[in-house]
Amino acid sequence: MRLPAAILLTAMMWTWASARPLFFGESRLGNACLKGQLGHPAVFSADLPPQLRGRSYSRPDFIDWPLDYRAWEKEHLKYFKKTYGESSLNFKPSMIVMHFTVVPTAEQTYAVLQRRKVSVHLMVDRDGSTYQLMPFDRRCNGAYGVNHKALSIEMVATSESDLLSHPQQLFQSFCCVKYLCAKYDIPPEKVVGHYEVGMGVTRVPEYLDMADPYYPTRYPPNEKRTDPGETYMRWLRAYLKADPPTGYDL
Repeated sequence: MRLPAAILLTAMMWTWASARPLFFGESRLGNACLKGQLGHPAVFSADLPPQLRGRSYSRPDFIDWPLDYRAWEKEHLKYFKKTYGESSLNFKPSMIVMHFTVVPTAEQTYAVLQRRKVSVHLMVDRDGSTYQLMPFDRRCNGAYGVNHKALSIEMVATSESDLLSHPQQLFQSFCCVKYLCAKYDIPPEKVVGHYEVGMGVTRVPEYLDMADPYYPTRYPPNEKRTDPGETYMRWLRAYLKADPPTGYDL
């Protein structure tokens, strides 16, 4: 039996498409899969705990909850000039620093930030709700030593164990990092924990403190940080390794 020409041509094209090697950015399911129209693939890395396996990236939704950062502009400009030699609050971020709040709720954290005139870019609540507290292209002062380079993300938790007990919050923070890495072309190795910033230039070469003549290359011993914890950072890095940031995350 002879097949109609249209059917035969279609079959030949399907055979060729199935056999040829894939080019970068393509999928057997079509580009729609990679562009998120069919969803991002679930991640099953053995380096992730069971409660975080099988989840798929989704672009985070940011809820606007701005701090009064504009009212602090004069003080912040003075701080950035003295500490980093920078005369502008605008920047293109090249790092991300992860924190936990110690304060138990988002509302209390916001109040503390306002009172102390401390700024960060994002706050991820226990249920995964993510608040944007200031623009991503404006420097914050939440991670001393790298504020001239870094975005800061706070996660509402009193300790690392508290943080690790909220999988929705954890995975949402992973998605935020993945999105920001893709948006600003930040390499995953430039995503660090606050405790690593405290180690100074031996761990974070970008560390800078022109204002402290005694400890210009690291935090003073009495200012040691532990957030967000080594386990959290290990899981975050495992996720970014298993599902690296790409332009399709935007």
